[in-house]
Amino acid sequence: MIPHACKLLQGRVVADVILNETEDELQRMHLQRPPCVAFLRVGNDGASVSYVAQKEKVAHTIGIKSILKVFDPAQITEGQLIGEIKSLNLDTSVDGILVQSPLPKAIDFVNVCNAIHPNKDVDGFGAENLGRLLQEKNGFTPCTPAGIVELLKFYNISPAGKHVVIVNRSLIVGKPLAALLTKHSIWGNATVTLCHSHSQNLPQLTRQADILVLACGKPGYFDAHFVKPATILIDVGITRISDNSPRGYSLQGDANFEAVSPIVQAITPVPGGVGPLTVALLMRNTLQAFKLQNNFAT
Repeated sequence: MIPHACKLLQGRVVADVILNETEDELQRMHLQRPPCVAFLRVGNDGASVSYVAQKEKVAHTIGIKSILKVFDPAQITEGQLIGEIKSLNLDTSVDGILVQSPLPKAIDFVNVCNAIHPNKDVDGFGAENLGRLLQEKNGFTPCTPAGIVELLKFYNISPAGKHVVIVNRSLIVGKPLAALLTKHSIWGNATVTLCHSHSQNLPQLTRQADILVLACGKPGYFDAHFVKPATILIDVGITRISDNSPRGYSLQGDANFEAVSPIVQAITPVPGGVGPLTVALLMRNTLQAFKLQNNFAT
């Protein structure tokens, strides 16, 4: 039950639009083979297994082929994983490569991402694509930040001139999102504050936000003390909470939904908010990667 005029920003609705557009374009192209994305997963972390399975399901639904390679964390080294990536870089039947995080501590995620050829780096975490993002040049943009921008576009929420506070400084969310939102664009031109574990007086900082992005993996942590009236709240956090349901867990965001929904102007639900957008942007990036490598006009 949502009091007052708080609006739900339904990411799943936006994701469906992007996926339909991607599927329509694929059908119009009459391809001899479908675009192909390779997923590399190290270990059997429950969340990683379900995330990759969801990506595979969506890919199959819209006509994109997926390949899954699973490695034993006790057996695979960083060098061996990079070797697998280099083989996929040379495989002309594979258009995109994604390494599912998290990786074991002995494997450097940045080194692994940098081994992916820039034209196959559909997650956009490699040095070249992140550099192009900072230079405001075309390239693959990390999917979650790109999805957040698509969400703002769909609901006509321009960040231009607004103060955006992001509670995350990772390469996956915080840093690329800050770069996107400070671009010279109506969907940029924001003033951005990046917060993290060393930020002092966090509630004082988050209460300054016109748009607040939470992505720190603390389920239900952000309550009414962290928001001001009329804030747009984008909840990227998604944590499995054990319960007595048939599947044994529920998904919870970083925001205490019941506490903040009477205050904020709009909020993304968890699940059904940012998560579907991340998958949809991955599919769009995979089609773009196919076009880049097969001499289609982009």
